[in-house]
Amino acid sequence: MTDSARYTSVAVALHWAIAVLIVGNIAGGLFMHNLPNESSIKYDLYQLHKSFGLSILALTFARLGWRIGHKAPPLPAATPDWRRIGARAVHWAFYGLMLIIPLSGWAMVSVSPLDIPTYFFGVIPVPHLPFLGGVADRAGAEDLFAEVHEYLAFGLLGLLVLHVGAALKHHYADKDGVLRSMLVAGRREWTGLAGIFAALGLGAVVYAIAPMPGAAGAAGDAAAQGAGSASAGNGAGAPLWRVDDEASRLGFTGTQQGRAFDGSFGEFSADIRFDPDILDASRISVAVSPRSATTGDATRDSTIPGSEWFAVREHPTATFVSEDIRRTADGAYEARGVLTIKDYAKDIALGFTLDIDGEEAVAEGGVTLVRTDFGLGLDDSWLNAEGVGLEVRVDFRIEASRAP
Repeated sequence: MTDSARYTSVAVALHWAIAVLIVGNIAGGLFMHNLPNESSIKYDLYQLHKSFGLSILALTFARLGWRIGHKAPPLPAATPDWRRIGARAVHWAFYGLMLIIPLSGWAMVSVSPLDIPTYFFGVIPVPHLPFLGGVADRAGAEDLFAEVHEYLAFGLLGLLVLHVGAALKHHYADKDGVLRSMLVAGRREWTGLAGIFAALGLGAVVYAIAPMPGAAGAAGDAAAQGAGSASAGNGAGAPLWRVDDEASRLGFTGTQQGRAFDGSFGEFSADIRFDPDILDASRISVAVSPRSATTGDATRDSTIPGSEWFAVREHPTATFVSEDIRRTADGAYEARGVLTIKDYAKDIALGFTLDIDGEEAVAEGGVTLVRTDFGLGLDDSWLNAEGVGLEVRVDFRIEASRAP
């Protein structure tokens, strides 16, 4: 077979890369969809599904651009006209589906009331489609795009079976060179394929090891800001305590459908200047990344960053600042301050016990909050249909050492 009777190396590499990604992403989509919500990997599989879907979309645009500039090798001269027309129809149907299916998934995420942010392989933020921002019935639109996404994916599988069957007929029955024209046969094709899958594999590895953007950074920046204000104002006369992040914990307990569930924030920081003998000079400043909240339920965890809850894209950090720390009658302490979540700032009293042993200290305490006081899950459906309780108990254990 001459070079003129073969697809170009770029076309071959893109063809097989897209084919493998399509089959893999549909199989992965079916697998993750059937996982129970409490599965620890379901949320991550959805995020990777979106990343690979966007990869298919980008590679399809590249394939289309290359196809426009480089003609496909002609079909054998003996091919009937109806088969030529059918082959062209199938090819262009493939291109249409390879564009519409990822775009419908992107649209589904863009209109979802959960407003879950998308990060390409956990690193690069992907904005929602801008022309869908004014949709009134977001839940209805999400259901519509979900059905389009699902049914077209099955349609693509059916088209793939037809395409493979036709290719095998060309090879074994007609014994022409149509199938061989698209087979990976040279170093350039293998190099192209290896490069594409190496890049995508690296993306998956990055997703597995990299923290979600905005989690640690937002809390750290807010804590640093709090530290600066603490040294400038109250707290200047009290010693600084450095928090042991590994040994400390900030957790919460809520209820859903009458059942209690526990969660924790994986990213938080605190600037603590405290002396039990000079409480009027003591100060506490805490910054928490709501994005880092986990409860062990992938579906529940995926709603936490959304606009109806913490809206982390606009409000990446929640803060608590107290400059009024008092000793209680039972020998414990109470920190009165302002808790700010999103645009809601409320006065709260945080009770805690404190054990200081030389240069080491352990504080344990908590507070019960009403989530709607902070704009969390205001829609009645969260209380009625989803059964998410109004009260949330926040507890902490902080281990710290006195700074030199």
